This record gives sequence, C-alpha cells and structure tokens, in this order.
Amino acid sequence: LNLRIVGLPEGQEGDNVIKYASKMIKETFNIKHYENLPILDNAHRIGKKSGPQDKPRHLIVRFHFLQMKENILQASKKLDEVEYEGCKFRFVPDYSRELLELRKSSLNVMSELFKKE
Repeated sequence: LNLRIVGLPEGQEGDNVIKYASKMIKETFNIKHYENLPILDNAHRIGKKSGPQDKPRHLIVRFHFLQMKENILQASKKLDEVEYEGCKFRFVPDYSRELLELRKSSLNVMSELFKKE
C-alpha cells in the first residue's frame, strides 16, 4: 500500500505530512469522490536529514485503499513527472530492500534479453 514520492523538496510538507500529502494527491489527480474520506494512513520522510545542497529525502505515503494506490501509480506513470505548487516530483513503487537488490542483480540479464528482440 506504500508509494515513494521522489524529488519533493524538504520542508515543503510543513508540520503535518499526512495532511499535506493527502491534499497534494487529491488536487494533483483531481480526486473528488474521496473528498471526505482519508486516503492516507501514514506519510513520512525516510533517511537522515542532510544539508540544503543534497537531494531531498524520499517521502513514503501509505494509502488507505489499495485501488487508489494503483490508480495514482498508473496516472503518475502517464505524466512521468508530477507538479504541485511549483515543485516537480515522481511517484514510484516502494519495494523492499531485498526486492530492489534482486532487481538490480537481474538488470544485466534483462538488458541482454531486450537487446536480442
């Protein structure tokens, strides 16, 4: 049920990360039929806070509804880059560390397979 938001500047979300992320998702993807329902269960930054010159930490959002998560991911892939309040960012799946390592190790094999076709 989690997605990562990559590229959202630090501090953009203010004090209430869940409220900001919910509002941003509803407005960006024009979600009106969930107006009075919670769409997120949790939202937080991951990793250590770094200096202003470094890349912003990823924001993890946990959706209340699986179908909404899938719809947001599909819609964001069509847009490639999402913009809200002048900030550009992306939604990506939140894979486990083990799955990321497995996918990374199979990149060479997959690229060879795609070359042959």
